[in-house]
Amino acid sequence: MKKLIILTLVILLAAAVGGFALKGTPNLAIGAALTTVDFEGLGAELALHIPKIPLFFGIGLASLQDFTNPTVTLSVDYWLMHKHLVSIFELYVGLGLYGAGAFDPGWYEAGLRLPIGLQAWVLKNERLEVFLEAAPAWVPLVDGDFDAVNFQAQVALGFRLWF
Repeated sequence: MKKLIILTLVILLAAAVGGFALKGTPNLAIGAALTTVDFEGLGAELALHIPKIPLFFGIGLASLQDFTNPTVTLSVDYWLMHKHLVSIFELYVGLGLYGAGAFDPGWYEAGLRLPIGLQAWVLKNERLEVFLEAAPAWVPLVDGDFDAVNFQAQVALGFRLWF
């Protein structure tokens, strides 16, 4: 069962990259965010968008308090909706994959997330985006076990510079 779920997640990611690769935003974006999972501890994340690929990547550390055994996180999101609200504000809603792991002791978790974000374009040239994102996540794979009722609240406050 565990192998089937992991294989399904890998196939979904490959389909998203391969099937939508030419439909993405043509710009490069690099940024950073402060993150938290279930409002326990503070993490940091590199935010990345690669030109012409409609995926948004987050690579980070789940806890800034423990550098002796860091928990590495990865998220890959596809935006299903992106709308202008008013003035400098926009809203996006996506669907994504989430994974985290540590080495000592070794463990991992993986699942799906639904990022909902509010963007503010603070410069008139739309080069600097500030965002607040809440992502309810279903994380059923924990350390090789399947837990169908494992949910998380993932939150990020950050910025992206668009080139």
